[in-house]
Amino acid sequence: MADYLAINWEKTGLTGVEGHVGVSGVSVKRTFQISWPEQLHPEKDPVSAGSWLKNEFSRLKLSAKQILVSFPRHDTTIRLLEIPEVPLDEVPEIVQLQTATRSSVPLNQLLLDYLLLPAREGKVTREVLVASIAKQTHEQVINTFQSMGLEITATGISSVNAVVWISHIKPAVMDAPALIVNLVETNLEMTLVLQRQISFTSSTAMGSTDPVIVDQTIQTEINRFLLSRSSQLGSEKINQILLIGGRPDCAALLQERLQCAVEVINPLQQEQFSQEPPEEITSPGVLAGPLGILYSLQQKHLDIIDFLHPHKAEQKPDRRKLQIGLGLAGTVLIFLTALYLTHQSVSDLDEQIADRQKIQRDLDELLKRGQPTLESVALIQKWEDTNSKTLNVLRELETNLPGTDRIYLSELDVNRSSSQSLSRLRAIGNAKDDLDARDLNQQLSKNNFRVHPKRSSNKTYDSEYPVPFEIDAELLPPRAELPQPAGPAKQNGN
Repeated sequence: MADYLAINWEKTGLTGVEGHVGVSGVSVKRTFQISWPEQLHPEKDPVSAGSWLKNEFSRLKLSAKQILVSFPRHDTTIRLLEIPEVPLDEVPEIVQLQTATRSSVPLNQLLLDYLLLPAREGKVTREVLVASIAKQTHEQVINTFQSMGLEITATGISSVNAVVWISHIKPAVMDAPALIVNLVETNLEMTLVLQRQISFTSSTAMGSTDPVIVDQTIQTEINRFLLSRSSQLGSEKINQILLIGGRPDCAALLQERLQCAVEVINPLQQEQFSQEPPEEITSPGVLAGPLGILYSLQQKHLDIIDFLHPHKAEQKPDRRKLQIGLGLAGTVLIFLTALYLTHQSVSDLDEQIADRQKIQRDLDELLKRGQPTLESVALIQKWEDTNSKTLNVLRELETNLPGTDRIYLSELDVNRSSSQSLSRLRAIGNAKDDLDARDLNQQLSKNNFRVHPKRSSNKTYDSEYPVPFEIDAELLPPRAELPQPAGPAKQNGN
């Protein structure tokens, strides 16, 4: 199919593989590693950095024109959100709204993509793993390679791509709860896999390169990660841990402490390189991300994050213009028919009467056949006019939220009443103090919501937002405008 350069993009340099993706599979030619010079860096001048990098590629004899970029997990932000159960084409807009309430950075400065997790039994909401990256960081990479005349094919996240690589080389690991742990230089990336789906991923700075301290840190961080993911795991336990780039001593310690299978994987030994890998790659785990994004082009085992081609709602065709055109065409046709009949009447009145009677019968039959369609259109229009959609209620709620500097919502549920005139809104969240929660209820009351007082049963504790609260409100129909009283009549002489 094509040759690619799959690259792990770090601020200090880039590491990657040169490979070929064909119908029969993926073949990896070699690895490479390049460090940025201090005076030439994409953050300062992407064009100059691209010119320097082009010379480096020429020196290394890297000739592929298509680039795959895997960003480190610590350069991105991952959030696990809960959204109402809505049609798939509404999910992108819901994700945008939910992220806007949780992010301290404006959405116009971010690139978003998400993974929709499987529905969980007994829950009326869906979990969504939302990934974001600074648009400026992404554009620096794009501008650097475009200045070299290269094409960017996909951009993703290292920890997610590492799981994709594992799903190709060890597919059996994906069948049971598994933890993929990747030691990428001085960072530890951990990803939880449930039901053959990436459920969460995180990154932690190691802080030391001493092997003993690194092993202890890995054990501590794994325990902390599993504890934070206990709600997703439920009653299940981790069946296997894959340690990419780690030491066998660390694997033995983890297997003893966690009572599960632990396997060490080295990408330099797992892949068959046609050229000998360079010795200076001291952290082989850095290759897992580039290998994963390369394998994802050959066969898609998992849904992945791609900032260059994020998930979007399918554009539904707008047939209103076609309907209007057909209506106009019908009107013109009737007009021309009437004109023709009028012209015929001048020459032969009797024939005109007979023709008009025939046309009248045809038109009556046409109207009779079209009557069910007209009635259906009227019913659909009436339903559309009275329907209170979930998105409308969410937009109304968004205008009343003060922002995540004071409160945030952890659960949100919107239901429509049987009369379709009221929408019931229930939400659970945390606030800085009691006044913030009361102010939100008052603001909803002022904006056409009927708020039902409710004692909070929210047991979630957040040190930065220590006050849990619940909202139970109904969005009322629009209020009718009251007539203005007439002013007092002026009396003569006053």
